Amino acid sequence: MLEPDALVALAARYGIGETLHGRVLIVDDDVGNLDVLRAFLDTDHGVREARSAEEALALLEVEDFDVIVTDQRMPGMTGIDLLAVVRERRPDVAGILLTAYTDMPVLVDAINRARVFRHMHKPWEPEDLLLAVAQASAMVQHRRLNGRLLEALSARSDELKGALDELRSAHQKMLHLERLGTIGRLTAGITHDLRNTLGGLTLLESAFEAQNISPRLMAPLRVGVSATRNLMATLSTLHQFAAGGLAMSHEPADLTGVVHDALVLAGLEMEQRRSRCVTRFAEDLPRVRCDPARVLQVLVNLLRNAMQSTDAPQSILVEVLRTATGVAIAVQDEGPGVAPEIALRLFDPFESTKGSRGLGMGLYMCRLIMDQHGGSIRYVAPLAGGVGARFEVELAGGMNV
Repeated sequence: MLEPDALVALAARYGIGETLHGRVLIVDDDVGNLDVLRAFLDTDHGVREARSAEEALALLEVEDFDVIVTDQRMPGMTGIDLLAVVRERRPDVAGILLTAYTDMPVLVDAINRARVFRHMHKPWEPEDLLLAVAQASAMVQHRRLNGRLLEALSARSDELKGALDELRSAHQKMLHLERLGTIGRLTAGITHDLRNTLGGLTLLESAFEAQNISPRLMAPLRVGVSATRNLMATLSTLHQFAAGGLAMSHEPADLTGVVHDALVLAGLEMEQRRSRCVTRFAEDLPRVRCDPARVLQVLVNLLRNAMQSTDAPQSILVEVLRTATGVAIAVQDEGPGVAPEIALRLFDPFESTKGSRGLGMGLYMCRLIMDQHGGSIRYVAPLAGGVGARFEVELAGGMNV
């Protein structure tokens, strides 16, 4: 992958000049907020302002910008709606979204639909905003240089094909890292908010236990606390992955217990969907060396994918099998299955079977976790006569663990 200085040097060699316009567009329906944003940005940038998404789009038709800084909640089009349109019309412009809310659908839309460069919570710090705009401008410069270099190199002879392929690969890696960076920043904020929520739920659980509340009322609360802990663990995995690595422990474990824990965590959602789970456990299963919490994340993700495969009540099959080298766990649903063209990319990052409803990171994280264990995860055909999708994970095990 080309370093930024090398990219600039290569652009100069091919006569490509400055790609930045030095202009930032700020969008907010509150005049006071626009004044504050302008006060911090107009020292280093040419600043234009708009009081609605529609006004901003009209400005984009007649002027060139590098970065758009927009509020989320505005009359008419939201900030995400605006950035999604900009993504289609001017994909070389970076978007920064400002919001006072940590709403999960908003965050998923920000990543999947609008592809925001940065998501910032109000109240923001001036230094953070200036740094975000500077980083977004640098990314825009490199993206435009990449695009123009691709155009220049594509006109060259076959002897430049190797350089062209390298540049395309660098461009894709940069876009990939851009989204990973966004995910890392978003998950850090969500985890902080969830930690406060979990603290309150834990206190409530302790208070209920001290008052000997009936098991019928305690059970949903305990499931909720466990589900919140599991969600925090998943977000932590996303954050670690975005930062460049996954923390992993290895200890002898009985996968039967891990499967039961996953079924408990998924049980409330399964009950709400009026679905049921059919389980089959082989006898004399060996213990395996693994990180039980990470394997639990994988199984909960597969169970939730299975539940979300159809809106109708269904039977989900969970099998724990002994293999020649260890233990395999299979999860099979009764949904429509996976299209062949998607099946080839199921475990790649940002490839989702749920369309805009998913980040496309779940199965990729499952694959990373299984790779760290020296195990595997695969999509296979359903059992004979079965329908839907079937996923199998396998871990090595034996008496020496």
